[in-house]
Amino acid sequence: MEEILFDEEGIKFKYLSNWKEQRKDIIGQNCIKALVKVVEGNPSSITIYKNDAGDNKFVADLEDSMKRNFEFQGWKIIESRILNLNGIPVLNIISNAEEGGKTLELQVTAMLNDENMYIFELMNFKEFPYAYNDYLAILDSVEF
Repeated sequence: MEEILFDEEGIKFKYLSNWKEQRKDIIGQNCIKALVKVVEGNPSSITIYKNDAGDNKFVADLEDSMKRNFEFQGWKIIESRILNLNGIPVLNIISNAEEGGKTLELQVTAMLNDENMYIFELMNFKEFPYAYNDYLAILDSVEF
């Protein structure tokens, strides 16, 4: 399987060619890349956003507002922690919600660089976690 390099918007990362591109303009404002993969009839998506970091200088500054936003949208926070990803501090939030008798999981990883906030989202059904390793590989390949 081929790796594809994304090198735009001040960030670089690699993803596997078995992920199909979605139209980022219909995903949401500030979406810079949107990918989808279906395994055994179960879709997974990886979406990357770029926003102005505003007054946030550290990823810890993002945690409370992001958690409140998730809870407001009906997500249950499972875990929230600050990690070091290849020397880059990141905020990682895992949340879930019930959807049609299955558990929909949302994993969000946020990082700051040059007054920009980059948010990586993995959404998949917890019962079908095939996309998780691909998500980790994308994060591991991030360069600024």
